[in-house]
Amino acid sequence: MKLFTTIPILCFFVVASAQENVRESENEIRILSAYHGLDPLPPRATRLCGLPPARDQDGMPVAFSVQINSASISAAAFAVETTSGEIVTPLCATLRPAIETLEQRTVLLIGPFSVGDSLPLSVEIVGQLEDVDGNSLAGLKIEKVTNLAAGPSLVFAERFAPDTSGLEGECPADTAQALQLTWEGGVTGPAGADLDEAQRTAISILLENGNRVTPLSLGDDDPDNHVIACVTETSPAVSVSVEAGFFHDPGDDANPETRIGVVSRMNE
Repeated sequence: MKLFTTIPILCFFVVASAQENVRESENEIRILSAYHGLDPLPPRATRLCGLPPARDQDGMPVAFSVQINSASISAAAFAVETTSGEIVTPLCATLRPAIETLEQRTVLLIGPFSVGDSLPLSVEIVGQLEDVDGNSLAGLKIEKVTNLAAGPSLVFAERFAPDTSGLEGECPADTAQALQLTWEGGVTGPAGADLDEAQRTAISILLENGNRVTPLSLGDDDPDNHVIACVTETSPAVSVSVEAGFFHDPGDDANPETRIGVVSRMNE
């Protein structure tokens, strides 16, 4: 009898802890991650910034807790410190490819961040950069850059009504809530394959009622760092966890086991 009493109490504390962690960080403006995602980039990658092809450049997606005003983005606003002590100004900075309505929180930096044996160490906002509400992000800094081989982790998750503008066509008709999962860098299946059943079933979603479910389907299957998890259950999602080894970055490094709380964007 004690065992059956303990399990619901434990589930309650897990859910409560997840909700409290989300509330504490929901309104904090910060850099969520800097991901040294591909070294070197294909030369044509600089076309994302409207520049001609350039060789020997690295890619580093920098994810924020807020959406970024695209008009305020410039390469000069970012300073990347390397292990050699050099401060590198990126060649370019852009929201592409994650420019859909509900995305726009990941700035891709392209530049020579690993010349010789050096590696990127930190990223700081040293110039004018604003979020979509006009808040200045100058002075923000992250002192941990995820290295190439670590694989991508979840850094943010948001819960939307499935009919939210920007989610058209992403989820089946019987979806009750859509979770936008933000990763450190772009994700696909192994070797650039489309997301499939293996990725869907690797995702576990903790609901407010204590149940764990897998998504009905995955949407937004393009090679940026956002994935939509479509959920039929009505109990609000409070956290998402993903098994290791299923979501791959552009260098084909697989994700470690990863977990993140869910921020609700639904009117309840």
